[in-house]
Parts: sequence; structure tokens; C-alpha cells
Amino acid sequence: MKSNNQSILALSLVACLSSMSASSFAQKSSQAKAQDWPQARFEQNNYQSTSTVADVAQFMAALQKKDKSLTTYQPKTAPRNTETGQALNAWRLAATGKDPLRVYINAGIHAGEVEGKDAMQIILRELVQGKYPEIRQAIEIVTLPTYNADGADAQDPLNRRHQPNPDHGVGPRENVFGIDLNRDMMKAAAANTRWMLAMYQDFQPAAVFDLHTTNGSYHGFHITYEPAWATGGDAPLQALNRKMLTDVRATMLPRGMPTYDYGNFRFNKDKQIVAWESAFSSPNLVSNYPTLQYALGILVESYVYRSFKDRIEDNRLYVVELLRWLAANKEQVKREQFAAKARWADQWKNNDARLPLRTEMSLAETYSFEVVDPVKDANGQIIGEKSRTKMDLPAYVAFKAVDEIRVPQGYLVDPAYAEKLRPILEAHGLKVLPGSARPKDQALMYFHETERNIAKDTFQGIFTSQIKGQWKEQVPEKRAGYSWTKETLDKALYVPLNQPLGRLGFYLLDPRSADGLVYWGYLHAYYARGKGMWGEPPRQPILAVGSAAANHTADSVVVKPERVQE
Repeated sequence: MKSNNQSILALSLVACLSSMSASSFAQKSSQAKAQDWPQARFEQNNYQSTSTVADVAQFMAALQKKDKSLTTYQPKTAPRNTETGQALNAWRLAATGKDPLRVYINAGIHAGEVEGKDAMQIILRELVQGKYPEIRQAIEIVTLPTYNADGADAQDPLNRRHQPNPDHGVGPRENVFGIDLNRDMMKAAAANTRWMLAMYQDFQPAAVFDLHTTNGSYHGFHITYEPAWATGGDAPLQALNRKMLTDVRATMLPRGMPTYDYGNFRFNKDKQIVAWESAFSSPNLVSNYPTLQYALGILVESYVYRSFKDRIEDNRLYVVELLRWLAANKEQVKREQFAAKARWADQWKNNDARLPLRTEMSLAETYSFEVVDPVKDANGQIIGEKSRTKMDLPAYVAFKAVDEIRVPQGYLVDPAYAEKLRPILEAHGLKVLPGSARPKDQALMYFHETERNIAKDTFQGIFTSQIKGQWKEQVPEKRAGYSWTKETLDKALYVPLNQPLGRLGFYLLDPRSADGLVYWGYLHAYYARGKGMWGEPPRQPILAVGSAAANHTADSVVVKPERVQE
């Protein structure tokens, strides 16, 4: 009996050792396989630091060796570096299927908001590994993970101390010139922005993601998002944009990831929470601008108070789910893009092209929010919660168009400004013609100002100007020092609005635009004359061609010869 028990014990020991050996071998084999793939910086050092520009380039170079369909990407005519010489490194992952949907994913635009930059490396690795075949078949991706390349390497533990950061710190918000790159899409002052505009013309994305981290309310959502709400975007396309995000919200919630529209709590005078409201509808934001290029736009904001590790994982999960939705709805997105362009063309066929001058926030729904009462340390990081209170609140997270007007046939830009404005207009993808190509049977319209406000403080280093008024056929009463002549009219830049990107042309060139070139100071020589300039002003730098008045038809107005000196 004893002998049998010893035999059984010996056999059990052998089996156990064999099992342990097999398990150990499997574990080592798994580790070896993982080591065969490139590791991001935070993976190599247990989340002690985020990636630099060189780190991302090294990771991507190693990943390219695994799949030749991952290539470096440089748009035609785009700058390769920032103004300081930092590389603008992007990569393109081809789809495995035919006629894919093209998606551009931007990260690191604010260099202190690093989670998207790090998550994108993992997402591309997973795609190359074959983890999401439905995405890989239907979607072609371009990404620039270190968009603010200046800031990506300027890491300092003192930056953004209110969020849990890796020990080595994160970068600053702005670029080296103090420009917030997420307010630069229209004026295109930075090399980074001109790179992105070139990407639009070259890659022609159907959707654009911009990955950020929040700064505001203690709301408890792991991700907040926003569709492209820029003033003047095609409404049905914007509705599909919002549907995409609410669909993904419904998918993520049962998986333990609460998400909602980006915004902050609204307080009354007694400091009580009364609503949730969104923030911006300006096309100068990377995520809003796509709607004027007939693309979907998605702002992704990870919750600033979650750990660095959790924020990377939240980005990974959410971006993958967005890509899944696009893959599943590829044909619908393409149809709606085509229809949006057709609707703009039809307005011109019907001789009634109209656009709003502004938007207002509107009520989208009532939603149940969890309001966090935080416990914070000296740096503002949440180290605990006193309580969470559920509140059903009206959510003002949509925008409606107001002050809709009939747009002119196009704009003439003074030839004196041609060298300054042509590169910007063409970078946006607009067709720019010589002034002699303007329709000669249309009236020249002069802008009659009713109000001019030059900002007292700078924004983005610019004293912005807000102009109100109307276009009229009559020359303004105040005499100009220089007249518009037939010669200057013919040498002017003519930007017709009856073109696919005519909406964008309107918001760039109309003096009333809240985000146009007049607002951003490109024509301050006329619009911001100081008290010490007592001579006659120059001629108006922009004229409209064709009536913008609602009670005029485009073919009912004829140019009167006396308006122009021959």
C-alpha cells in the first residue's frame, strides 16, 4: 500500500512538473511573441514616460517591417517640418479591401494631452497584427500622432499638473510660437496647419478624428466627444455625424465605458447646476472644420482625472469602436457625402444659395448625468470622491443655424493682397481665378459697415476684428484714396462660390464671418486703421459679385458703368 502511494505521489509530481513546465513554456513563448512586435515607450518603461517624436518614428519603422502596407505619408505640397525644424511624421495604413473609406486621425495637437498619441501606436500595431479585420478591410488610415511636434519633445513634469501624468511629464499646450494649433484651421498660420490642409487635398478623408484630454467639469465620463458643428455645414451630413457618436455611445455604455457629448455644466447665479452645454461651433477647430470639406469630424476628449494608463486604454477602445462603426456604415457615409455636395450644387441650379452667418446652441435631449464631488490634492488631481449625484439635465449639445442669408456669386480680392491671400485660399482647396473671369452681368457689391469691433486683447497673437454690415450696390459715402478700376478688377483674385467648397470660401472671405480672414487680421491694413492714420483709407479690399440680398435674383442686376473708373 505504501509502495503504491509513493508511486502515485511520484507520478503526480512528474505530472505537476510537466504541467508547470508546459505552462512556463507557454508563458515564455507568449512573451517571446510579444517581444517580436515593437513596444511603445510607455510599454517599455511601465508608463513612466510618454513618446517623443523620435520614439514614435522608431516604433513605426519597426512596425513597417511587419507589413509593407504601412508606409510613411507626406502630402503633396505640404511642409515636412515645423518652423523650428521638428519633423511632421505621418503614416498611412492601406486597407485590404477595395474602395475603402479614408480616415485621418490626429493626435498630440496639444502636447500635454498625450493619450491619443500613445494609443494610436497600439491601434496600428493591432491592425497590422490582424486584430480587427473588418476595420482593416474597409478603412484606410492616415495618422500624425505628434501633430504638435514642437511640444511633443518639450516634456516637463510641471506641465498640466492637474492630471495624473507619467513621471517624465508631458508637453505644453501651444507650439513654440504660442499658437494654439486647434484654433488655426481657417487662418493657417502654422506649418502644421498647412500640412493638414495639404492632407485634405491629397488624401481626401471621409472622417477626421482629433484626440484630446479635457480640462473641465467633474462629470465622470471616460470619454466626451463632439461631432463637427461648424457654421454652414450640410445639416443632413451633420446629423449623420451625430448619429455615429450616439450609436457608439450606446455600444460603449454596457461595456463599462460611459461617454457623452463634450461640454461643461451650466450654473445659475446661485451656483447650482442647471444644464449641460457644449462649447464651440467654429471651423477653426480641427474637429469642426471637416464639415466644410464634406467629411465627418470627431472630437475625442479623454477624462483628465483618470490615470495615464486608463486614458490610453480609453482612447484605444473608443477609437477602435469609431472605426468599427465607419467600417459597418461605409456605404452610407459615402452616399451622404455625395448627397451633401449635390445639395450645394442644387442650390446654385435653383439660383438660391444660402448660408447662415452664425449658429446658436440648441437643446438636444435630457440626459442623466453623474456629478462628481471630488477630493483633490494640491495640484488639482482627483485623489478621491466625496460623492456622486445623479441629475437629469437638459443637454444643449447641438447647434442650429441662424441669420441665414443669400450668398453672392463670389468675391473679388484686391490684387494688392493677392500674394498674401492666394496661398491660403488655395491651401484650403478653393479654385481661385483672375478677376477678369468674374461674371460681367453681375453687380459689384460694396460692404457698408454698421459696426466694427477690434479686440482690446490679442487672441492667438492677433487683435481680431468683428464686422457687421450689408452688401450694397452703392459705393460707400466715405471716399477712398484708391479707386477700383477696370484694371484692378481684372487683376484681382476672383473666388466663385459656385464650386464644391464654396461654403468654405464664404466663411473665409465674407467680412462678417466670425472666423474668416478679416476676423483673423489678414486685412487689418483696411479694417484696423488707428487714430494716427488721418489720410483717406485705401479701397475696400474685398468686393462681392452679385447681390446677396434676399429680394434680388442673381440675373436681375447689371453692373453700372459709373461705379468703376475705366
